Amino acid sequence: MNINLLEALEQLEEEKNISKEEVFKILEKALLSAYRKNFGRTGNVEIVINRMTGEIEVYQILEVVEKVEDPATQIDLEEAQKIDFKAKIGDKVKKKLNVKKFGRIAAQTAKQVLIQKIREIEKDNLYKQYLNMVRTVVTAEVIRVSQNFADIRVGKLETRLLRKEMIPSEELKVGDFIKVYITDIKRKGKGPVIMVSRRVPELILGLLKLEIPEVDDGTVEVVKIAREAGVRSKVAVKSNNPLVDPVGACIGEGGARINSIMKELKGERIDVIKWADDPREFIANALSPASVVDVQILNEEEKSSRVYVSPTQLSLAIGKGGQNVRLAVKLTGWKIDVKPLMK
Repeated sequence: MNINLLEALEQLEEEKNISKEEVFKILEKALLSAYRKNFGRTGNVEIVINRMTGEIEVYQILEVVEKVEDPATQIDLEEAQKIDFKAKIGDKVKKKLNVKKFGRIAAQTAKQVLIQKIREIEKDNLYKQYLNMVRTVVTAEVIRVSQNFADIRVGKLETRLLRKEMIPSEELKVGDFIKVYITDIKRKGKGPVIMVSRRVPELILGLLKLEIPEVDDGTVEVVKIAREAGVRSKVAVKSNNPLVDPVGACIGEGGARINSIMKELKGERIDVIKWADDPREFIANALSPASVVDVQILNEEEKSSRVYVSPTQLSLAIGKGGQNVRLAVKLTGWKIDVKPLMK
């Protein structure tokens, strides 16, 4: 068992990143239990696996006394000094026991423990690995599709993307590769389970970071996102470098950058809005693509405003079903009353 055990542990450490020392300690504890169960030995027993040879060594821990009353826990001074010549009354010595009868039981125990603990450690390692991915965007492969969900694979883990977390009206197919936002990870009996979504606003932030270097490195900062998944989103951005236009950086040459993100979102429109500290300016920007003539602050405490646009821009400012103004309200945090400017 010794050589095979060492080889197995070295392979585990190399291939699965499972510490040999961690498994040694687990095995020693399990072997101790098995020894006591099968040999019914009372008193203190210690089992050590030799780290160099893999040999199992069993020791009986005995107290050095003048007169032995319990051989299972005590040893006289003369016998103790045969083990350790420095031993004195009151010390404890380790007497090595014959383990030939224990060999077969030890091998079976080690095999069972290794299988169980390897699974547990793998689950724990997976949990730690995916814990670092929480609140990030990752690529997933669609492996099964049903009416209410799609099973997807993210790296080594399979999880379920529920219909309520999909982009409305999107139809996924087996073999598709999609971007998902990891919202959480939970420990379960069969292993870690990751929770994913394609509807949360954070997905857009993650896609912007993946597609736009200036967003990823912090040159362009995404201040706020208002989203109606599958239809339209508004993203407020500002630049931390006066030489960089935040809107232009996000849109890209010929709209290449933002179009790539909209394609991933199944055609969802994204309005990139320049952030402004002045609420009037920010409200006007948020109603893009409509052109605003004037913004009046009606009540600063209640954050209510009135916006005037030319009659030809009214329907654009409001949007289909009120969507454009509704998203502008979410983005700015201000109530917006849109009115046509009458001459």
